[in-house]
Amino acid sequence: MLIRKIGLEEEPPNSSEITYVQTRKITDMPESYEIAELTWQELDAAIEETSTLLLPIGSTEQHGHHLPLGVDTYMPEAICRRVAKRSSCLLAPSIPYGVSPHHTFKPGTVTVESETFRRYVRDVCRSAGEWGIENVLLVNGHYLVQDPELEIVVRDLRIEHDMRAFHVPLVTLFEDVAREIRRTELSFHASEFETSMMLALFPDLVSMDRAKATSIDHEPLPLTDYDALGDNQVGWALSAEEMAELTSTGNLGDPTAATAETGEKLVETVVSKMCSLVDALEDPER
Repeated sequence: MLIRKIGLEEEPPNSSEITYVQTRKITDMPESYEIAELTWQELDAAIEETSTLLLPIGSTEQHGHHLPLGVDTYMPEAICRRVAKRSSCLLAPSIPYGVSPHHTFKPGTVTVESETFRRYVRDVCRSAGEWGIENVLLVNGHYLVQDPELEIVVRDLRIEHDMRAFHVPLVTLFEDVAREIRRTELSFHASEFETSMMLALFPDLVSMDRAKATSIDHEPLPLTDYDALGDNQVGWALSAEEMAELTSTGNLGDPTAATAETGEKLVETVVSKMCSLVDALEDPER
């Protein structure tokens, strides 16, 4: 049997010996929402339909004995894929390196200088603005630590480049639900929250048989808290030496309490809230 490709404008002739496969024109809206999979022509067509870009931002750093180094990148990337499937937006390739000096006490951690990181993220977004992207969501999987840098990027993009930019730290979006369903009192790094989300998103990458609970013996300073949802009223940071003193495994908290069910609730909460923002940004009446 012969196979011949025809364009959408052509009508296939009647024939029992030839199967006609109809192909779309280059100018048609592409099926994929991931810009790395598109040609420049397909991207140009896609921007006619949406002006919003999701940019997952993470890190490559130690996450205890039971989680891979790419957790902070895998989570926002997977969440952004769900959002892009439900709402009108495009998805950029992830930025896998961030500000992680406090995790350099374990091998595998990659850290970049704060200024380097800010400029890199800003330049990626600025490039997207030149294509016609008007809105960008910086979806931060390495939350709490590189929040200050991304807040500066958001301000610079808005003031200097006339782009509507938003810093989206995962922990802020799932905080209310996490407070209701959490099983542990301390979840700071690679513990209940992150492990649960990884069990929901990438269960094959989680080694629960290696997960170990760690606790902190001393009280935090006033106005500070080691818990990710704690009452931190002042900005503060940990050095690699201080992290090494707090944990021998790399995680802070009890990852053995994590479940895929908890993770799915956290993930879906984030996805739902992000979709509401994207939909509002794409509403022509706003």
